[in-house]
Amino acid sequence: MQHLTSHNSRLTAVLILGHGSPVSNANNTLLDIARAVKIKGGYDIVQPAFLQFEHPNFAKAVDILAEQGVQKIIVHPYFLYMGSHVTKDLPFEIETAKKKYPNLEIPLVPHLGYHEKLVDVAVERIESARQGAWGQGVKGSRESKSSNPRTLESSNPIFQHPIEAESFRLIGEQLDESRFNSLELPIVKRLIHTTADFEYADLVRFGNNAIEAGMDAISKGADIITDVRMVEVGISKEKLNKFGGKVRCFVSDEDVVQYAKSAGITKTAAAMRKAIDFTSHIPHPTCHIVAVGNAPTALLELIKMIKAGQVAPALVIGVPVGFVDAEESKEELMKLDIPYISIKGKKGGSTVAVAIVNALLMMAEMSRISGLED
Repeated sequence: MQHLTSHNSRLTAVLILGHGSPVSNANNTLLDIARAVKIKGGYDIVQPAFLQFEHPNFAKAVDILAEQGVQKIIVHPYFLYMGSHVTKDLPFEIETAKKKYPNLEIPLVPHLGYHEKLVDVAVERIESARQGAWGQGVKGSRESKSSNPRTLESSNPIFQHPIEAESFRLIGEQLDESRFNSLELPIVKRLIHTTADFEYADLVRFGNNAIEAGMDAISKGADIITDVRMVEVGISKEKLNKFGGKVRCFVSDEDVVQYAKSAGITKTAAAMRKAIDFTSHIPHPTCHIVAVGNAPTALLELIKMIKAGQVAPALVIGVPVGFVDAEESKEELMKLDIPYISIKGKKGGSTVAVAIVNALLMMAEMSRISGLED
């Protein structure tokens, strides 16, 4: 597997650009594509973006990547045809971005167009329909009434694409599932699926009934506070909205930027302070989840506020990645008497935080469906 940034970490990113739809569910396909490209290609950063209707748009996606210090963005237009979006709109967006970031390199790769592999996909689906295989299993997908998340995740086609289901099956063949209980296993498997790294089974830590606390908070409409936009973008808004919760990230707010400068702290630490101040004014200030996937300074700031009694999150997902304070911040988190999910050592990252949050959302959704069916 060849990493884009193996020679110069985190300086090159991939931007997958789609059209966007006013139907929010339709946009999930591009998010899935971006995640799959990241895993398949072994790329450090893959950012989805949309030309219309959905966020982030192209300009905002470039801002998100520039904030991370990216110096080269490879743009892949996920379009089948060479229409005006590919020939006019996208070149305009790229030129506008280059004017804003003159030192940023933005190469454009060809759109999908004609490719033999696309033909193979078409033939495969046609043959599946001819043989009566396509869609089988959906009819009976709600038959299981088990409240066990392990059973629901592995057997309910509502929640897994066939390719994803096959990936989880392969993971299950290599993973000693007996090491984990029925709540831990779906999260561990999703971490491995997201990272293609079985070491996460040894590194993940669940503290103080973390999974139960997280699912309970989600079911009560918990908001999810994130340290960076990458985590915010990756969380399934569709699933979270079903419970009444919202994702909140303040790192790009102007007052946060100004406060960080005046206080001499990082933007992510300042954003965490604003997030805690914000939650203190909502009806249920303890009913929120904090997911830190990128910035150790944000996690350290949160820990400081927890120790001071300023905040008591329902769950902290603390998985910052890196060589400076990442490991130390997570060790401090795991000393606290609060529900937490963390990763021991230097590994982690925004995609890891997203994987944990989305796993909890799916488990909460499956638990609700199971309860309705019972």
